Amino acid sequence: MSGGRRRFIRNMFAGTAGVALGGLNINAAPAAAFRRLFFNPVEEGKPLFPFMKYVPLYSFGDYIPKDQGGKFIQMAIIGSEDDEAIVTAIRGGVLSEVYGDPIGWQKYEKSEIEKSVWLNRFYFLPSFARMFHISGDRSYLDDMMRIIRQWITDNPRLPDSHRTTYNWRDMQVAWRSIHLSWCWYLGEKGLTDEEKRVIAATLREHAHILLTGFGQAKLNEFNHQSHGGLAMLYLGVLFPDLDDAAELRRKAMIILNHHLANAFYADGGNVEQMFGYYPFQAHLFRDAFLLCTANGIEPPVNSLPMLRKMALYLAAVGRPDGTVPQVNDSYEMPVKPILATINDILGAMAVAGDQKSAFFPDTQVAVMREGGETGWYLLANPASVIGAHAHAGRLGFEMWNNGSPLIIESGCCNYDEPELVSWYRTTRAHNTVIIDGVTEEATSSSILWVPRRETPNRITKWKPGEELSSLTMVSPPEEATNSSVHWSRTITIVRDRFAVISDFFETEGEHSYEILLHFPPSVVTHDTSGEAVSIKTDRVTKIFATDTSGEGRFVAGTGLVSIRGRSEEAPVASFMLRGSGSVSSHMLVIPSSGEKRGELVKFKTRRGVTAVTVREGNGTKTRIAITGEGVSLI
Repeated sequence: MSGGRRRFIRNMFAGTAGVALGGLNINAAPAAAFRRLFFNPVEEGKPLFPFMKYVPLYSFGDYIPKDQGGKFIQMAIIGSEDDEAIVTAIRGGVLSEVYGDPIGWQKYEKSEIEKSVWLNRFYFLPSFARMFHISGDRSYLDDMMRIIRQWITDNPRLPDSHRTTYNWRDMQVAWRSIHLSWCWYLGEKGLTDEEKRVIAATLREHAHILLTGFGQAKLNEFNHQSHGGLAMLYLGVLFPDLDDAAELRRKAMIILNHHLANAFYADGGNVEQMFGYYPFQAHLFRDAFLLCTANGIEPPVNSLPMLRKMALYLAAVGRPDGTVPQVNDSYEMPVKPILATINDILGAMAVAGDQKSAFFPDTQVAVMREGGETGWYLLANPASVIGAHAHAGRLGFEMWNNGSPLIIESGCCNYDEPELVSWYRTTRAHNTVIIDGVTEEATSSSILWVPRRETPNRITKWKPGEELSSLTMVSPPEEATNSSVHWSRTITIVRDRFAVISDFFETEGEHSYEILLHFPPSVVTHDTSGEAVSIKTDRVTKIFATDTSGEGRFVAGTGLVSIRGRSEEAPVASFMLRGSGSVSSHMLVIPSSGEKRGELVKFKTRRGVTAVTVREGNGTKTRIAITGEGVSLI
């Protein structure tokens, strides 16, 4: 171990602020390399608030992505992350409309907990401070302080507050600590000394709760704890006059180092298997790095290499519309703000250029991009984890073409809504297969939070960038919902023109199979033969299907899909088949080429080989053969 590394560990556990970067090189990033990130260096000994560079560029909620519970409520109540729109809504009485007048801070604590904690986390408060910082208009601070004073009056911290109310525990305290810190520093030039004393006094109480809550809890990989670690770092660094500032810094670094090492897979994915949470989790370590670097503290170990992995992951999984996939408990969070700000830190290590196909073997997620901007985006998620925040969509996928969704994930809703457990987390809400009518028992029950379980579902083959680009996912017979059937799914993109979804079921005895496909809000028409469907969005996409029994048929259905946090009805198609022994089905997904003439598809199965001829409207003909080994051109 290097002397610098030993000094860092010794100082961290001794409770000091850390060591100046000039003498260390753990992150391969001397402090001078980051001076460009900080505006207006302040006098010696005074903390530096390192986020000023980004204040003119981003609304607060875009710079600091929300956890998903908070994001869903934000969009339901405010409908925007724009600071001016947030202030206008609050001044227009939206809080009184929802929470009453006077505001009932605990009105929904026993009925709609997410709605309750959204209010008490103060997500909206820094918007007032930022508007003051930009405009100099003191009225924004007047409104902000009115809310702060009222909350303090109505929510005194009593000896048992952390047990009797959610307002004085967990993320509520962490979010308020961070938000009050932003209010202090963005409003610093306009706040009176008395107003600063009011904020400082409540932050002292928040610091106590952070230390006795997050600071004493057993280390885990849950995002609430890492968020608590960042809140402790905020207070310990930016408010050094707090009695426990050194201890806040010490405990924060222990937590953040643990999570940076354990809450992410080696390939950069998060162990909670959450796309929507990823921008939120990435910001924790972005801002921890900035707080430390700006104030002469050694950042969490391996911060820069891990930030680069996070940037690579975000860039890779981002959908054509610039959002993360709505897989598991995920809102369609925008990728650009968090990716751009991490890239700003990375400098020469920044992630840039056109994104390519990517496979994350530890996370067990793959994204295939074929045909450029007007081509294909295919997300494969075998569901190596089910339960907790993860849904029951084994061997699931999303498919886009020409920038538009064709086959999609249902997404998620506000955690307070009954549809979370009655629909979104269930097997039926995903692009998966129900075998013998058996669905995932835990996530298809009425229980809101069920234990996480590791599954044997995996991506086993990965062949992007070819004339026949393909990937294979496998769910073995020991998977709980497979009725002892070995199920493999291969998705092939043929010459960037159309896709083939092949499902192979190997077993003994007779079984029924329902292959589920979910579509965005659209008009879906079923062919009279039951062997094809047409999906009309901004254009027409056709799906043709065949199976070894020759008796499979599409059945129309309706489900829910989350669009910007609101549930909308959307069509579902189920391809139903039944068979004994080894059974297979194949679906061709063919987006319209814009020609007036439609596509003609012919299937012929003989001795385990399905020959397919596709004649497109422009006259192009493609012939392929499908076997258990995959697709080949004829």
